[in-house]
Amino acid sequence: MGKITLDEMSALRLVLNYVSVKDLLTCAMTGFAEKQDTRSQDNADVCYKAINSFLE
Repeated sequence: MGKITLDEMSALRLVLNYVSVKDLLTCAMTGFAEKQDTRSQDNADVCYKAINSFLE
């Protein structure tokens, strides 16, 4: 992943005003897990590890 743009940072800030990081990562993990490609499964694993390592 490259550097985050100012627009991306603004979008994240807006979302994080209303949704917790744990909820956001949980939903992302679920969405990624529904797809069957390797990249999506890897993304789901990263979300899972982040939740378990930092947010439990």
